[in-house]
Amino acid sequence: MTTLRQLRYFAAVAQTGSATRAAALLNVSQPSISAAIRELEADFGQTLFFRRQAQGLELTPFGTEKVREAREILARVEAMSHRDGKGPRNRLVLGYFATLGPTWVPGIAAHLGARLPDTELDLRESDLEGIARFLAAGVIDCALSYDVGLPPGTDRAVLTELSPQAILPAGHPLAAREAVSLAELAACDFILIDLPLSREFLMVPFWQRGLSPRVRLKTRSIEMARRMVAAGLGVSLLVTPADGEDAAHNRLIVHRPLRDEMPSQRLVFAHVSAPPPNPALTAAAVAIRDYFAIGATGR
Repeated sequence: MTTLRQLRYFAAVAQTGSATRAAALLNVSQPSISAAIRELEADFGQTLFFRRQAQGLELTPFGTEKVREAREILARVEAMSHRDGKGPRNRLVLGYFATLGPTWVPGIAAHLGARLPDTELDLRESDLEGIARFLAAGVIDCALSYDVGLPPGTDRAVLTELSPQAILPAGHPLAAREAVSLAELAACDFILIDLPLSREFLMVPFWQRGLSPRVRLKTRSIEMARRMVAAGLGVSLLVTPADGEDAAHNRLIVHRPLRDEMPSQRLVFAHVSAPPPNPALTAAAVAIRDYFAIGATGR
């Protein structure tokens, strides 16, 4: 017989992608987490997680379906536990693509705090593949993401569109030009954002033109990429604009448009299309669209 304890452990593993991290989150032993998952899989007669040595535990399609049911059950139990009949304080879990965080998430969090003071905001950072997994599994209610790799059945509201720009050291010869070409960038030492789906979006236009950028360094952090460029280690191609806060640092780099045609990238507010069990989701969607409508450009 399935227990609430098993469902809590299951939901925690789906959230963290690891029995060890789930145990730390719930302050229980890792063997008890693993045992609960094995018991559930035995009860259901199907596998809930793919075991990937390098990437940890990833939900199977069956596991994705079941974790949604588990979260709905746990939410109903939590609501019933409040004797005043008002239920728990609204909680919204917002996922965001890591490179978007410094530019937009602090402002969004402040805006939501002012517009929805009774809603507790929980933030989850990941790469684009992780955001897609979180949405599909119900780990997050909604996401700030590029419109890349999102799961089927995802509703999107386009917040803005961004064009890739060349990022150059201020003293670089190309910095004197009004615009630069991909061929010119490919001939320079290149700093690559090494995140799933992001690197493909940035590299495919080079490859389509028969170009192979001279990648000198890779990083998963957009801020690290900018600082590497500022230090004169190479040039880069980025979509996410700088947050504009580090004025001294920003004086060391310049942004230039591309002469080549490249697709723009849509920045979206995304959530699953099914009727949301979270009452804060609709209000948050409106608030975030309003935030961008009043000029939240990130620059």
